Amino acid sequence: VIVEKFADDKGLVWPENIAPAKVYLVQIGSQSRATADELYQKLQSAGIETIYDDRDERPGVKFADAELLGIPYRVTVSDRLLDDGKWEVSTR
Repeated sequence: VIVEKFADDKGLVWPENIAPAKVYLVQIGSQSRATADELYQKLQSAGIETIYDDRDERPGVKFADAELLGIPYRVTVSDRLLDDGKWEVSTR
């Protein structure tokens, strides 16, 4: 029933209250690893269930996997974003 009711053309979109994780954290680039690691620890300490994608893959692969899993929030920490002092937060 969940899949039928909460899906779009990209896949499942978990409702936040029953999602297996609340955040899908994507780390891109070598310089952003320490910041992403720290953010992951803070999310875990706050009790926020988080999937941390620190694989050595292209960003498109990571974003596609995040959409396929349907986790409610995606947080992207990348070298480019950190150069501007930012992270990217998007909702699924």
